[in-house]
Amino acid sequence: MASLKKIIANRNNSKKSTGPVSNLGKLKSSLNAIKHGLHAEKFVVIGENINDLNLIKDRLTRELKPIGMHQEFIVSKMIDIVIRLKRIPIIEAGILNHEMLEYEADEYKDKIASTVEGEGANNMVLSSNVLVRKTGLSFARDCNQGSSLLKLNTIEDKLLSKYFKLLNHLRFEQEQGGYNEKI
Repeated sequence: MASLKKIIANRNNSKKSTGPVSNLGKLKSSLNAIKHGLHAEKFVVIGENINDLNLIKDRLTRELKPIGMHQEFIVSKMIDIVIRLKRIPIIEAGILNHEMLEYEADEYKDKIASTVEGEGANNMVLSSNVLVRKTGLSFARDCNQGSSLLKLNTIEDKLLSKYFKLLNHLRFEQEQGGYNEKI
């Protein structure tokens, strides 16, 4: 049990920090947890084209033809999963690109890197898209020095499993006539 003195001090301290007040401040703070986009609650993350994601949303909705709010909810979850799955190859490329660039940055490895560049370098990608590299780096850091590629593969498998469970559930509902909406 906290003492009266501690309770009063806590109340006074809580008045000092009330979080963002302006709409812009609230918007910025709502993006604090977005690192690599696989757990993002927002539809679009930095670097993504909203038109590409809207196209995915529109195509899946047309193809799956949800009827009623319950089926629309299932399809919206499926769209979310597809968007997350679309991010995985970008993150994987970022992880690998970052690792390769880190490897090449070491001074004692410069000789080996220049030897590799001399052999058929015309067909090799010698630089990395900064956004792809940063996305991979942020995911790798989120793994706390664990195997980021293994974690990414695990996330991909879970997302695919969720997607196909939802798809089977949606198909079952559509075959059964779905839920009757009563207003």
